[in-house]
Amino acid sequence: MRIRLFGIVAVLVTVFGLVGYLLAAPQVLAQSGTPESLPTTAPTTAAQPSPTDQTGATPLAETGATPVAEPVRVVTLVGWYQTDASGAFIDIGPLQTNDQLVAGPGDPTSTLTGRADLESEDNDGLPLITLGDTTLAGTTNITDDPDSVFNWIYYGGDPALRPATLVIAVVATEGPYKDRAGTVTFLSRSSPGSGVFIAMLNPLPEE
Repeated sequence: MRIRLFGIVAVLVTVFGLVGYLLAAPQVLAQSGTPESLPTTAPTTAAQPSPTDQTGATPLAETGATPVAEPVRVVTLVGWYQTDASGAFIDIGPLQTNDQLVAGPGDPTSTLTGRADLESEDNDGLPLITLGDTTLAGTTNITDDPDSVFNWIYYGGDPALRPATLVIAVVATEGPYKDRAGTVTFLSRSSPGSGVFIAMLNPLPEE
């Protein structure tokens, strides 16, 4: 009788144990599984530029080579001219501009001055211009035609109207630019005459 009772108890323990295991298994599985709402891998962080990326690159404008200017070989002399009180010569002196770039005569005591004789006896009746130690002799464009030394551009084609421009071919016969050839331009703003004087002299062949 005791043996039968013991057997019944053992069966009941086994049954209850099995039931408990079956009930607890889903909970264990539910706890040990990975929730769908949680990421299975660590979130990916956007790549940040490294200090080298930020500072290593140099803008193209800074790395481009600076152009090297060609040496200026053509000599340019600029001044202000006005007709002498006698009317026989043209006086040349310094030029200055105001803050609006309007040109006018400068202080003649602060720099070299000069004179132009458009019918100089020292140049066979052709223009002769002196500026400091420099002497510029006018030359004709057509042989045996002294009038070809004067190349005028008149406003409206009327010689009486201003502004007007006179261009003379010259050769330096004295001074630091001796033997250089070029042009002298008188930009006339008024009549009988005042305006801007420009001499441009080419380099010598060996320069």
